[in-house]
Amino acid sequence: MRFSITTLGCKVNAYESRYYAQKLEELGFEEADSDLDVCIINTCTVTNTAAAKSRQMIHRARRRNPGARIVVVGCYAQTAEEEEKQKLQADLIIGARHKNELAARVLALMTEDRSADLTSHEEGAGFESMPIARFEGRNRAFLKIQDGCNQFCSYCAIPFARGRERSISRDEALQLVQELEAAGHREIVLTGIHTGRWQGEQGEDLADLLKDMLSVTTDVTFRISSIEITEVTDGLIALLSTEPRMMPHLHIPVQSASNAVLQRMDRPYTVEEFEQRLDEIRRAVPDISISTDVICGFVGESDAEFEEMMQTLRRMRFSFLHVFPYSQRQGTKASRMGPPVDGTIQKERAARLLELSKELRMADMSRFREETVLVEQGENGEYTGYTRQYHPVLIRCDRPLSGRVHGTLRPEDGRYIMEV
Repeated sequence: MRFSITTLGCKVNAYESRYYAQKLEELGFEEADSDLDVCIINTCTVTNTAAAKSRQMIHRARRRNPGARIVVVGCYAQTAEEEEKQKLQADLIIGARHKNELAARVLALMTEDRSADLTSHEEGAGFESMPIARFEGRNRAFLKIQDGCNQFCSYCAIPFARGRERSISRDEALQLVQELEAAGHREIVLTGIHTGRWQGEQGEDLADLLKDMLSVTTDVTFRISSIEITEVTDGLIALLSTEPRMMPHLHIPVQSASNAVLQRMDRPYTVEEFEQRLDEIRRAVPDISISTDVICGFVGESDAEFEEMMQTLRRMRFSFLHVFPYSQRQGTKASRMGPPVDGTIQKERAARLLELSKELRMADMSRFREETVLVEQGENGEYTGYTRQYHPVLIRCDRPLSGRVHGTLRPEDGRYIMEV
């Protein structure tokens, strides 16, 4: 039987899709592009655009594969109203829970015609382990260690879509990193909805987990996909400053750099507190690069607040910005605060932020002339990879490359060129 997976949204969704594919292949399914028996759409609801695209992909799959079973999974599946779900005409819907059952449910769907809608939250349910044995063609592996969110920022629907926070057990996490290293991976990226809120059974935090991971591996390096500024503990900073196998890059979402907007967003810090912590991180880890997420056009964001944000972001010296125009999500606190900023103004502000991101990227890249790069993939004399600070690199070499290479870097158009 043949299947396809369409993935929308974040790196956690990408990880989960890889897991679904692995488990289906273990049951004898074949991933393919045509003549499909099963179409799986891994959905997102972080913005209206993401939700609309999720619906579009579901309807497209039905239209292009009229005889295939349609499986809808993920955040949009969890948050869609009952009437919306009926219009999808899906054979199987899986929300925040039961994701690790997807392959078995698909097999039952194909052999016994057992359709289901599994989108009810189960309070107190634990972390659903989704281990991936091998990331084909890549030296970098991902490990999901956390799910859910308790923060309830005023603009965000993710707590409703993903449920409450929960963590993988320490013992399982340690076993999985050892298996990933044994499979040949050279770098492991820890990921989750709130990666920094991983918590062990005895109250251990992320820094404790990373120390244990370092102790049970020998050569693999570690990277954190994203972390909140309130979760960057003194212990984590100390680990970044002393452990060479911890990659000197953090992605820390600021979302706005105006105190008034941060307050309306219900973010748990001020600009001053954020900047103070950035200074502390950089003093301890001088070669670190720090990137961020920014939302523009939030409810009530004035011209003055936006200009304040532009000035403050430049002062904060991020290595790059992920820019998101604000999207109103039904049921969130912000959806009751008034209309968002006009769409045309949002686009103008997003364009300015993207230009600032290019400036910041080049400024940060200019700090490094030699670096170690983990080769990801390539052919015909050109390879791609990332530096320890997570800047993209194009490597030109007339012989096969793999693993880590060290060389001289030349910044060019938002990436490095390395001749080996």
